Amino acid sequence: MYCMIETAFDNLEETKKTISKLLKEKLVASCQIVESNSSWNWEHKLEESKEYLVFMKTKKSLLKKVYEIIKEIHSYKCFEFAVFDINSCNEDYLNWIEEETNE
Repeated sequence: MYCMIETAFDNLEETKKTISKLLKEKLVASCQIVESNSSWNWEHKLEESKEYLVFMKTKKSLLKKVYEIIKEIHSYKCFEFAVFDINSCNEDYLNWIEEETNE
């Protein structure tokens, strides 16, 4: 029912714009930004860059809407959109995600 989305940006302004839109539209309950020194393979070459990893808590039912907003703003041709289930015995935490997001 609940999940965490991980994505990465190389531009802090783009990151903040995306987060602001997602929070204002109540598509996510929270977002954390973690600065990262990232390495990956892209088009058969090794790439390295500073990136901003973003972790977002939301409902699974909102995944498509979250994806569409990130796609609209993101400058990467192929961006990360990894989804992890959230399971918790802390009902207050799960209720908070429920209350802070729209359907």
